[in-house]
Amino acid sequence: MTFPSLPPQGLRDGSPLSCPRSRPQVRLFGPVRMLDEAGQERPIPTRKARALLGFLLMARGRPVSRARLAALLWERSAEAEARASLRQAMLELSRAFGDVPVIQADRESLRIDPGCCEVDAFAPLAVGETLWSEAAPPPLMDGLDAIGDEFGEWLRAEREAVLARFRTLHETALAELEAQPDGKEAAIAVARSLVALDPAHEPGWRALMRLLAVSGNRGQALSEYARCQEALRHALDVEPSAETRDLATRLRIGTASVVLTPMAPAVERRLRVGVVSGVDDSLATAYACDAALELVRYRHFDVLDPACLGGTREWSPNALRGFGLDYVVNITIRQQDGGSRLLCSLMEVSELSRPVWSERVPLDSNAGSVETEVLARLIARLEPVILHTEGTRPVARHASDASEIVIRAIPLLFSMEGARFRRAGQMLAEAVTLEPENAMAAAWAAQWHVFQIGQSWAPDPGVALEEAERLAVLAMSLDPESAEAAAIYGHVSSYLHKDFDSAAYYLGRSLEMNPHLASAWALSAATHAYSGDPAESLRRLERYRTLAPFHPHDRILSQIFTTAYTLGGEFEKALVFGRRAVRAAPGFVNGYKPVLASLGHLGMQREAKPILASLLKVEPDFNVQGFVSAYPFRRAEDREAYAEGLRLAGAPKG
Repeated sequence: MTFPSLPPQGLRDGSPLSCPRSRPQVRLFGPVRMLDEAGQERPIPTRKARALLGFLLMARGRPVSRARLAALLWERSAEAEARASLRQAMLELSRAFGDVPVIQADRESLRIDPGCCEVDAFAPLAVGETLWSEAAPPPLMDGLDAIGDEFGEWLRAEREAVLARFRTLHETALAELEAQPDGKEAAIAVARSLVALDPAHEPGWRALMRLLAVSGNRGQALSEYARCQEALRHALDVEPSAETRDLATRLRIGTASVVLTPMAPAVERRLRVGVVSGVDDSLATAYACDAALELVRYRHFDVLDPACLGGTREWSPNALRGFGLDYVVNITIRQQDGGSRLLCSLMEVSELSRPVWSERVPLDSNAGSVETEVLARLIARLEPVILHTEGTRPVARHASDASEIVIRAIPLLFSMEGARFRRAGQMLAEAVTLEPENAMAAAWAAQWHVFQIGQSWAPDPGVALEEAERLAVLAMSLDPESAEAAAIYGHVSSYLHKDFDSAAYYLGRSLEMNPHLASAWALSAATHAYSGDPAESLRRLERYRTLAPFHPHDRILSQIFTTAYTLGGEFEKALVFGRRAVRAAPGFVNGYKPVLASLGHLGMQREAKPILASLLKVEPDFNVQGFVSAYPFRRAEDREAYAEGLRLAGAPKG
């Protein structure tokens, strides 16, 4: 195969590239190699340096922490020794690159601009630029499998992603050529290449058999069926499917024509998540089964448990493709450092198979059964990771699917940036119109109106309040078992209606339906803060933080800490959280107000001036009287203390 050069591209975090004119070539297929523009090899002396280069390149411009790299590549070394070895490997790479400034380093992380190199693994392939052959590409980063256990897992996942990329290219080309009257010979070549690339690809085998039969080579088609049987036994230890066996039977009998039908396009549907146990261990299987049951509570996706997946152990995207999965959760138990650890990893498998997230937690060696709290914390972290990954995909899977529209709107909603927020509102309205029976669309449309009112962006707050109420009630009626819908309605009740008793009821119901829904704990904490119980609010916030310490919307949700500390009179603690929250979400107007109130009570008027100026930039009409009359205080003393703090900070009185 030929690999055209990859043109320079932006980094994942959006920072610009500063690429040199002289771009070295890096070969990641086969052994890792570096070549200069003239094709002369630049030696990289050690395996660890080659592994470091490959890992940083495959991060596609994302910064990778030094701690992560040291632990990954030198997992059996002490921390100080591992970091010293990392510095040595960086030095070896710097010498190999010479005067080409490709590696960017700071005290905490490293990254490589992938656009500053010509990397074979990133080359955009097209049908006209590809030489179809019956050979799969060489293994990615060949010879580096034994660096360490965790690095080996990462490398296997990246190799699956590469194969998926080639497989998708083959599938697209095959479908196009099968539909062309004069494309039979080219289609046969592509089909042969596809099954060589992925011997377990039954649709590819069937296409090859059909194409050969239609071309008059029925005997050769039957020979390919025999090869298909052998390949499936070797790869997956399974027999061909009923569809493939039926095709072979018709070929043998020779009395029925073989219709050449290209592979059907994918059907639009909800996200599908499978849960598997990666080892033949009864306790790991129990964890996997319970994990599937916990995931069902989240309502955003369909879940297949290990029993539905045929008890697959040595799973791969190839083996599970027939189930139409978008993500796979893999649960394993490992003995490490004299104890047991539960490893939970998330893989995206629908297109480019790639690792998305993983977590390791220690287990009680004497437990002998599923530790519910350990599992709950893992699953609570999984759901927001899946939604955030889907919501930030560069290209939508199904642009006209209401559930996908909602998932893609959620990150825009939490951006608290005017244009992006308005776009989220348009998308959510479109989703509600497209599928009026979609509870998820109605619930998040209600939440959008809540934020719109809180940001003072609603042209008519009364109309927005009515719409938030209507949509939240609709969501609960459409899906009475949705913990998320109940939590959002509870928030509507407390924040907009100041009906704290109803809010407590619906938020309590939400947590009964899913006690591990981190966002519901945060919204419940907000209601307790408004109700005059900051101590209980903080307790619930700690539960939220325990369940989802890295929640993708934490920069907004963590502002509730500031409110709870402010209403509890712990102004110094409020500033610790509040200043951080304001920096993280400068467009979120309610992030500034408890900070200002706390600064006022502490007599820090000078420090309050820049905070107030920033608030007035995003909410020019802000004044104390208007804010405290609309904000949901249950107790008059909380309202008065908050207003006094704002006035002492210099806020306009109104």
